[in-house]
Amino acid sequence: MLGMEPARRLTLRSAPRRTVPAIFGLAVLLALVAGCVSRKSDEPVVKKTALQRVLDSGKIRCGYLIYSPYLRKDPNSGQLSGIFHDVMEEIGRNAGLQIQWTEEVGYENIYPGLDAGRFDVFCPGLWPNASRAKAGYFTVPIFYSFVTVWGRATETRFSSDLSAIDSPSVRIATIDGAMEDIIARTDFPKATRVSLPQLSPFTQNFLNITSGKADITFAEPSLATEYLRSNPGTIKPIAAEKPLRVFGNTLVVRRGENELKEFLDVALLELLHSGRVDRIVSRYEPSPNAFLRVAPPYRFK
Repeated sequence: MLGMEPARRLTLRSAPRRTVPAIFGLAVLLALVAGCVSRKSDEPVVKKTALQRVLDSGKIRCGYLIYSPYLRKDPNSGQLSGIFHDVMEEIGRNAGLQIQWTEEVGYENIYPGLDAGRFDVFCPGLWPNASRAKAGYFTVPIFYSFVTVWGRATETRFSSDLSAIDSPSVRIATIDGAMEDIIARTDFPKATRVSLPQLSPFTQNFLNITSGKADITFAEPSLATEYLRSNPGTIKPIAAEKPLRVFGNTLVVRRGENELKEFLDVALLELLHSGRVDRIVSRYEPSPNAFLRVAPPYRFK
C-alpha cells in the first residue's frame, strides 16, 4: 500500500495539467456558438409586405361579399360576375397576376380577414368613411354611388321632411354593419332598426318593407331598380332629390400596406384613363345614371 502512494499523487497532480487546455478550448467554443445563436435570435425577422407576397405568388387573393351589381354569384354554377369582378380580372391581365376569389366574408370580418392575411384585398368595392378608415387603406374610387330613402309605394310621411324619420315609431330595415345601418345609427338614432345578420341579401331589406316589417331603408338606385324589375310598383324613392350620402367605390387593403395600395391605385387609374372602367360600369348599370362617373383630372382645349 505504501509503495503505491507516490504513483497516486503523481496521477492526481498531473491530470489537471493535461485537461485544462482542453477544457479552456471547449469553453471558448461553447461561448462562440452561444454568441452566434444569440446574434441570430436577436436579428429582426423581416416580414414580407402584402405586395411582395402577391408578386412572389403571382396571385391577388380577394375577400368578397355578394352585392349586386358590384359582385354577383350564379346560384347554380357559383360563377362570379359584376363590376368589381371584371375590374379585378382586368387588373390581373394587365399585371400578369392571377385573381383568386378566396373567401366570402361579412362586413365585420373584412378587416380581421385582412389583418390575419387570409386575403390580400377586399375586392368587391366598399364605401369609405372615417370609421372604416381606422382599420384599412382605401384606393382611389372608380365610380360614385349616392344613397337615398326608399319606402313602400304608398308611403307619404317623409317626402317633405326627412327629420320625421328620427322617431321610435319608424322602422328602418338594415343589415348589420352595412352602410344603411351606419346611416340609421348616426342620422336617425331614435328610429327603430329592423336588423338582419351579415351576409343577408340586400333585397331582404326591401322585402321587410313590402311585408310591413319595416317602413324604410337607405339604398342606392341600382339596387332598387333591380328589385323593381321583379317586384314592380312595390317601393319608391322618397325625397330622391336629397341624397343622404355620396360615396366613392374603392378597394380596401390592410392598414400599413402602402405598397399594395399604390400598386392598385396605378392599376385602377390605368383602367379609368383607358375608358375600360366606364365600359364595365355601363355593362352592369341597371338604369342610366344609376352611378356617378369619375371626372377626368384633365381637359382638352
